[in-house]
Amino acid sequence: MRATLRVVRFSFALLCLGAGAIGTAHAQSGVGVQVKEVIDSRAKAGPFSGNLELKMELTGNGLDKINAARIVVKEARDEKGNELWSGGEQADFMPRDWNMGQLTVRLKTPARAAKSMRISGTVELFVPSKDPNSIVKIDRVLSKMDKPLSNKSLKAEKLSITVLSPQKLEEKRGQNKLDDKKIAEIREQAKKEGVDEKEVEAMIELAKAFQELGAGSGAEGAVVLSGKEADMDRILSVRLLKADGTEVSVP
Repeated sequence: MRATLRVVRFSFALLCLGAGAIGTAHAQSGVGVQVKEVIDSRAKAGPFSGNLELKMELTGNGLDKINAARIVVKEARDEKGNELWSGGEQADFMPRDWNMGQLTVRLKTPARAAKSMRISGTVELFVPSKDPNSIVKIDRVLSKMDKPLSNKSLKAEKLSITVLSPQKLEEKRGQNKLDDKKIAEIREQAKKEGVDEKEVEAMIELAKAFQELGAGSGAEGAVVLSGKEADMDRILSVRLLKADGTEVSVP
């Protein structure tokens, strides 16, 4: 499961944000990037503000060998010099058969007077054919619940992944439950960091809502994986196969 990536560097300018004009990337290796749509949203709701959303697609040869891709932003600024990329978490890999192969980048909203912007970064491509070890197959995985999966490829990459039984899942949910004590800890930490009280309350309510939504997950037939966040981030997709090699549909 080594990182099997080809990196394509791009740099381009977008003109007339309001009109959704198209810009084209200058790329290497015959693979390019093209912006298909620009959405400038200024709406605000509580602590959530608007953003600038770019819908991109890959162009060039050999796209059929690419299983997934993602945009890694290095820098983005409008013509006024305002920084549009916060340097936060980068987008996840997107399978090529999802959303018609489009990749999305979300930035801060540019100045209203800005007529253009520039974004630079890389496109990372997941190409399993370049590295057979990037795909790990584990036999009888459902008979190995609640213990880290054992496989030479996982061991070589120092990845620890566990399939949880329904009982273990409920146990973990109880440990992570957002109770009064945890809420008090959140408020105390936010106070130290100077976060606005209204924003903190909105965050807590959102966390409660997500917890309620998650209460019904883990239904019969679902397969739940557990591991460190850094390890889980390195897994692109998981499939459960029958003995004949066909895929089992799971929630």
